Amino acid sequence: GSAQHSSVNFGQYDMYSYVPNATFTMRLSPPATKGDANNDTLIESLPDKKTAASVITMGYLLSRYSQDECYFGKFPAEWFTEDKAQVEVANFSKTLTNLDADIVERNKPLDVPYVYMQPSRVTNSITI
Repeated sequence: GSAQHSSVNFGQYDMYSYVPNATFTMRLSPPATKGDANNDTLIESLPDKKTAASVITMGYLLSRYSQDECYFGKFPAEWFTEDKAQVEVANFSKTLTNLDADIVERNKPLDVPYVYMQPSRVTNSITI
């Protein structure tokens, strides 16, 4: 699905641009005992600059929306030509618009809003 893909894919840069979040790049295993970690072990664990830059770049590229992206609930007119289907598409579109507005409203008080499941930002399919 498009919703699952959007929720995971488009936040990659937000997550992995802070390199310690990209645990798959860390050079040391996590401490086995709570309290064993310190600044030195953290610094030693961080990946080299080239690996860090690669992770940040990949996250950036994968998080971008395509210029010709098709968003959830937006369909070419020729897909639904029957009157009943057009009514259903219009109702679905209105529901998504209302849901989008609700999410925007809920995000207002947040320092870091969660936007990845807003219908206006969910893609119809996976595009890479």
